[in-house]
Amino acid sequence: MMVLALQAPQAGAPPARPNPDVQDAAAAPEPENTPDRRLLSASMLGDLAGVQEALAARANVNAVSDSGTSALGLAALHGHAAIVSALAAAGANVSATDQSGATALMAAASQGHTSVVDALIGRGADPNGTDRSGMTVLMAAASANRLETLKLLLARGANVNTANADGATALTAAAFGGYPAAAAILLASGADPNANDSAGRTPIMAAALSGDAAVAQALLARKANLSAEDVGGSTALTYAAANGHTQFVEFLLKAGLRKNVDAALGYAARGCHTPIVKALMTAGAKTTARVQGAPTIAMAAEGNCEDTVQFLAANGADVNAADDKGMTALMQASAWGYAPLVKILLDKGADMETRNKDGQSAWTLAAMGQHLEVVELFKNARAKK
Repeated sequence: MMVLALQAPQAGAPPARPNPDVQDAAAAPEPENTPDRRLLSASMLGDLAGVQEALAARANVNAVSDSGTSALGLAALHGHAAIVSALAAAGANVSATDQSGATALMAAASQGHTSVVDALIGRGADPNGTDRSGMTVLMAAASANRLETLKLLLARGANVNTANADGATALTAAAFGGYPAAAAILLASGADPNANDSAGRTPIMAAALSGDAAVAQALLARKANLSAEDVGGSTALTYAAANGHTQFVEFLLKAGLRKNVDAALGYAARGCHTPIVKALMTAGAKTTARVQGAPTIAMAAEGNCEDTVQFLAANGADVNAADDKGMTALMQASAWGYAPLVKILLDKGADMETRNKDGQSAWTLAAMGQHLEVVELFKNARAKK
């Protein structure tokens, strides 16, 4: 905003209004119009002439935006290879980082700007650089499925097995994203298919979270251990079942994985994934399975999974089985107020008089939660008796 000179007021008179025709010669230029600002704007917009003009006006070649991103970083992020080269030739620091510790090379890799990546590495940028979390340039490309960029980075010296602070690698990132082509490129370059992170999760578990069976196929072809367990004892089968990835579960079962099949059944039941429940039971999972002390049917009831409860009850699950606290499927449904599910369980023979270890019945739990519809169901059920 223009700074205006004020006329000194006469004694006893109100201050004079500013004269718009008078500008303070010593006033600073508009911040947005400084050479540095012009350089940042031109770099972001791909205006090479504007960059050259700003540099000629003595802009700081390493000027940074309010977010801490350099002009070079902005040009790299937006894929302006000619500007990246011009700034680097003018002395821009190709290793400069933004507030998260990410370099221009990482920004370009994440966006798949392969020509920019090539230019930066040619100017000395480190293909194995990391941000503050330990994410590598290769991981940035893999997590965004930038295939040509991955190939270039590997050809230019990126370490395929470098891990971030949590122990995850670029292959983990590709598997988690569900990117089979990216995974294949990394595996062909020597990525460890069984590398585990700080929680013991391997790429096959990451693939199970994404649900991409093609990634799993690529990992299996490179001898991935399907039976690997994380620090909590979960396998890829558990991950896939809990997240409802039917095709992935079927792939694992077909490949012969049976480890933790009962636990997988419980997690699938809690998520209302009835097709997976059926597949797991066909593969040998038992309706008597318990996860952390809870019977499968009670887990399904807690998740308000009507179809799953129906299927389990019809295939031998004990509707009155209780967890370590004495909570049955009926108690879980009653405590949450799932009236339709309560009716199903009552019709299947669930006992509404059973009490948990705190002495509470399903009726008590429904009343405590003010689930009047459930209470009414119990009244009617008792009246019929």
